[in-house]
Amino acid sequence: MDNETLFYACGIVLALSALVVSFVGLKSAKFPGKALPAVILWFAVFVIGATTFAVRYGVEEHEVHAAEYAEFNEKLEKGESVGGFSNEGGALGGEREEGEEEAEEEAPGAEEEEPVGPTTGSKEGSGGSGKGGMTKGEQGPQGSSKSGGGGPQASTTLQLAADPSALAFDQTELSAKAGKVTIDFNNPSPIPHNVVIEQNGKELAGFEPIAEGEEEVTAELKAGTYTFFCAVPGHREAGMEGTLTVK
Repeated sequence: MDNETLFYACGIVLALSALVVSFVGLKSAKFPGKALPAVILWFAVFVIGATTFAVRYGVEEHEVHAAEYAEFNEKLEKGESVGGFSNEGGALGGEREEGEEEAEEEAPGAEEEEPVGPTTGSKEGSGGSGKGGMTKGEQGPQGSSKSGGGGPQASTTLQLAADPSALAFDQTELSAKAGKVTIDFNNPSPIPHNVVIEQNGKELAGFEPIAEGEEEVTAELKAGTYTFFCAVPGHREAGMEGTLTVK
């Protein structure tokens, strides 16, 4: 039998032994009497056994996960596809390069920059900028260009980090103003993590997993509720996700 099975077996024996000893002790005032050393030895054997097999099982699990992370990192370094970082078949992972442009075009408030020559200048009485054109940060709702004299949309930068010893973010609730939203992500762990922003199951922005480094993700977001998560397989299921509220 493997260490996991032996650990559970020792635990079950200990639990049953405790019930039997308690039952006999309630029925007999003289128990355990001369049988006390045998009872102590019995419990000691299974307590030591359970502890030993638990430690061995923990070491085996650690070695298995270490091997998986090593293989994952090796594939990333070689530039190989790891089957997609999202189990729901989003735009990241092996499809990230092809789907990134489409995801950005479909993101709320996204718009292509329209190149404008330097001769256009500012329009008289229109409140336009001196450059005669508009950048992405100056786009209006629905990705339309602003022609009036209103100020630019809000730009918010949020801080997010990965737990160095667990599959978790340091925050599960973020809030920002509608407009350009940037999440500065810090991963101090050797385990690869990333950040993906989605709404209603549709991925809007994200970046490739990083280990022991920093990266950021930026998106033009309307008011609403979004989800941010780590798209490395199994990490979101382990709890690496949160809610981004845009007002």
